[in-house]
Amino acid sequence: MKKAIILLAVTVLLISMVSGATKPDVKKVREEHEAELFAIEGVSGVSVDEEKKEIIVYIERSEISKEVPKFIDGFPVRHEVIGRIEALQATTAAETLITPYQATTYSRTARNRPVFGGISVGNPKITAGTLGLITYDNYVLSNAHVLAMDSKANFLPIGTPTLQPGPYDGGTLDEQIGALYKYIPIQFNRITANNYADAAISTLTVSGDQGKVLNKTNDGFYTINGTTSVSKGDEVRKSGRTTGVTENTIVDTEATVKVYYTKSKWAIFRDQILVKQQFSEGGDSGSAVDKDGQFVGLVFAGSETVTVVCKAKYVVSGLGITI
Repeated sequence: MKKAIILLAVTVLLISMVSGATKPDVKKVREEHEAELFAIEGVSGVSVDEEKKEIIVYIERSEISKEVPKFIDGFPVRHEVIGRIEALQATTAAETLITPYQATTYSRTARNRPVFGGISVGNPKITAGTLGLITYDNYVLSNAHVLAMDSKANFLPIGTPTLQPGPYDGGTLDEQIGALYKYIPIQFNRITANNYADAAISTLTVSGDQGKVLNKTNDGFYTINGTTSVSKGDEVRKSGRTTGVTENTIVDTEATVKVYYTKSKWAIFRDQILVKQQFSEGGDSGSAVDKDGQFVGLVFAGSETVTVVCKAKYVVSGLGITI
């Protein structure tokens, strides 16, 4: 009898050990099912809540939830409506955005020399985006869709002029400050694509203030130096062409999202930061995001409820720059 009890106890222990060893991980399950989730029309993103052991599916509209499963491999699925995510290019002309110019302030949409972070920039084939900052190895840093693409999301040749301000704010070839030097390629219209950053750099042929970014009152600067990682709940800051300096809270640090560059051209980006709106609007693409003066990443897309930020580690390693 005693031997039987011991044998039963050992058997239960072994079963529990095996079941514990084979219990699926919520992050792994999410990764395995991302492609099929993005195949559902209206799914904007996928993530996880590790504390609650939930898979998060971001959707454009509430009615999309009917198409999304309630459980995946035993894990509950949470639906969050965030709207359609789009790359952020300027849609409002400069004259409606800026306050009257004063001798003690800078205009974000005017010609500025030397150049610095937080002001209008672009190539001749787009409207305008934001100059994130001048790197410490003297490059202009912004998004690929600001420096390296046309309005149809086609990549442009290396050497394409970089204008400050961008064309939508009156920039012409007379305002050229450099030329496209390098960009991180983006794979479009592939659910299984592994995109991590929308980023590019241009050479600088005029004077620039390395690491300096225009402040909230447009009368001075703060400095970004070094990089950092962030956590959900952290407060971050950006300085952009359209909305100036804004601060808000991180709601996700490992989202996979579907970003539309045109009505029919989209790209999947993995391991992205989501920041609660209001944080950015059209024309803020390329803004440098920081926490306590350290570089967090670049604004490049957004919806009504979130801004998407590609992480510093992918921007820096992909472009080989110093921040």
